[in-house]
Amino acid sequence: MRTKIVVLTVALLCFPLLRSADAQRAIFLVRHGDTVREKDNPDVPLSEPGERRADALAALLRDSGINVIYTTGLQRTVKTAEPLAKLLGVEPKLQPELRPRAKPKPSDFENFANLLRAEHSGDVVLAVLHSNSVPALIKALGHQTVVKIPATEFDNFFVIIPRAEAPPTVLRLRY
Repeated sequence: MRTKIVVLTVALLCFPLLRSADAQRAIFLVRHGDTVREKDNPDVPLSEPGERRADALAALLRDSGINVIYTTGLQRTVKTAEPLAKLLGVEPKLQPELRPRAKPKPSDFENFANLLRAEHSGDVVLAVLHSNSVPALIKALGHQTVVKIPATEFDNFFVIIPRAEAPPTVLRLRY
């Protein structure tokens, strides 16, 4: 509950400052919820704690103004976004090139960052990604501090506030 209050307070305080013609109002980034471990299965499902985390995310962001949701198409990202998407009536968009892989291409993250800038000016965006793609996207959006998410952490929640002509403000929270 405390995290929800902090996130919403920060969002409400920051949104009036965000009306730049070339930037989103805010981008929320989360790693998918906790998963069931299945060897040699690249599309593992959410575990019960992961499903609860997806419900908690929906409760946390229900009044955030999100009008665009992205996932990678893998069931763990889709199912993490699903409760919020249903609640808001938003159809998630797929970005399969942001799926985890041994050698991610930085250009994929740059291209997605450019897509967010070009196609979602004025939007509030949620992207549900993976432990390697969340930090890569934060970097592509211009944040200069290296972000790492351990494989065992599923509670990272980032609020990215783009700024014209400057690196974004990045808030790292837990939920």
